[in-house]
Amino acid sequence: MIGFTAPWLLLALPAVGLPILLHLVQRREPPEVAFPAVRYLDDTTRDHRRRIQLRNLLLLVVRTLLILAVILAAAGMRFTRGGFGTHAPAALVLVLDNSASSGVIEDGEPLLTSLVRAADAVLARATAADRLWLRTADGPALPGTAAQLRARLAALRPTSTRLDLGAAVREGRELVGQAARPGEVVVISDLQQSASTAADGDTPVLVLRPETAAPRNRGVSRLAAGTQPWGPGGGLVSVTAASSDTLPIPVALAVTGRPVRDALLVPGVPLVERISRLAPGWLTLRATLPPDEFRADDSREVVLRVAPPAAVRWDPADRFLNAALAVLVADGRLTSGEGVRLGDLGPGPSVVLPPEDPALLGALNRRLAARGVAWRYGTALRTEERSDSGSMLPSRELVFRRVRLEAAGGGGDVLATVAGEPWAVRSGDVILLGSRLVPEWTALPLGTAFVPFLDLLISRAIRGEWLLTDVVAGEPVALPERVAAVVRDGERMAVEGGAPWSPKAVGVYHLLATEDTLGAVSVVLDPREADLARTDDASIRTLWGRTAVAGLSEGPARAFTAGGRGELRGPLLLLALLCVCAEVGLASRAGQRT
Repeated sequence: MIGFTAPWLLLALPAVGLPILLHLVQRREPPEVAFPAVRYLDDTTRDHRRRIQLRNLLLLVVRTLLILAVILAAAGMRFTRGGFGTHAPAALVLVLDNSASSGVIEDGEPLLTSLVRAADAVLARATAADRLWLRTADGPALPGTAAQLRARLAALRPTSTRLDLGAAVREGRELVGQAARPGEVVVISDLQQSASTAADGDTPVLVLRPETAAPRNRGVSRLAAGTQPWGPGGGLVSVTAASSDTLPIPVALAVTGRPVRDALLVPGVPLVERISRLAPGWLTLRATLPPDEFRADDSREVVLRVAPPAAVRWDPADRFLNAALAVLVADGRLTSGEGVRLGDLGPGPSVVLPPEDPALLGALNRRLAARGVAWRYGTALRTEERSDSGSMLPSRELVFRRVRLEAAGGGGDVLATVAGEPWAVRSGDVILLGSRLVPEWTALPLGTAFVPFLDLLISRAIRGEWLLTDVVAGEPVALPERVAAVVRDGERMAVEGGAPWSPKAVGVYHLLATEDTLGAVSVVLDPREADLARTDDASIRTLWGRTAVAGLSEGPARAFTAGGRGELRGPLLLLALLCVCAEVGLASRAGQRT
């Protein structure tokens, strides 16, 4: 079969007729004059005239072939083996983008339906001798027969997990290279700009993409419940929407299925609302916009923890602790009383600081052992270090003095580290810190992170509660060791505590140890999925090299041909060069005889 990479250049084919037109225009019939004195020359000139006519005809053919060869070479004429539904054994990696953006509604149906239909048409052209793989946003490329892969296609749904198209193309090219036979990578996607990254390699790529422009979109870009847990007085909710225009958008706020507020928000401007009169417990806060063509970002959920403020006892002589805790008490986050002991080991929940005198560490360690705490204080260090970034201390705080924390048994959690070593740990209802909370030991009391750190330490960490918000779907999360299962919308899933866990769907997941709730994770859509702008064909060819782009309807017929394409540009350019040489030779020969 014959094909072209730039068929629009065939519009120049009428130029092939230019030599013929010029030949006809320049042709002249000399007038016949009866002149008896030269009649004897007729026999001599007849042969000469025939030679001139033959030369002109050859020049006409050569010039016509020259123009035709140049046009066909520019149009990328190629010969494709195995036409008419048959092809030699080949390797094909089918990349089907079923990420969240494939759920956009086009012509009354999800775009993924059209993508799957095109993918099914590609696999329908496969033979039993072909090697096939299917790569989706759900995981790595999986091999299979055409029937097996078509069955997987039928079960595909839009997923919250994001697909890096460049990485998928590189993976596909590696698989084709290992197959030791001609092959290609077929990408069927909406070609989101943010997902189209560069990919090296020489394996041909065929891209099938929608032929329509991406629709406009608006969605919830941020939902925050502030510092948690909330007390009986409630708290503030901040919600922000993104949109292609600035028209106000109605938003509905609900807590665990109970509508609490309807409001209007301006895209890009945070809307802050106070919510009160909530019962203690683990709740879910949800913000919902009116549905549009892309439904995945029209709502967003975040975990909401409501609990009475913790009672804390501390030494008022410690001026830094006293000042910070006074702020939390005044704000209703904590109360002063018998509950959590801050600074020393008490009979109940305690936040323990190392003693100023290292000689007292032995006695403290014996008390910790008698209490059943799985950590001990070790060597005292005097060196300037920084804390590692984490959920408890997002900012990297300076530490000048610390005492190493050493595990004395299992069952403890590391809450924060310094230079990769434990600095804040928890065992049961006891938390150990590696430094005293004074400027001589750490710069933390002098910074803005000190009050939030104490709030988190006493309100959640001492209770063993673990809360993460805005975790992107598909990104790994390190779970606490005691977690045995996660629950979302009533569905219970077993997990391995202490190991990385990658949530695949958006929503709120509650973390369980047996039947006790240890915390929750709010999983959100990757914000780049909300940007539906598509990559143009020229950019795709630049990013991926040997790439042909076609629509979803006619594109499948071009599959299983990339490995057998014979480029005719070289032969056509060689033919053009030969025509030029022939034209020069004929023209110079004519000049010598003139």
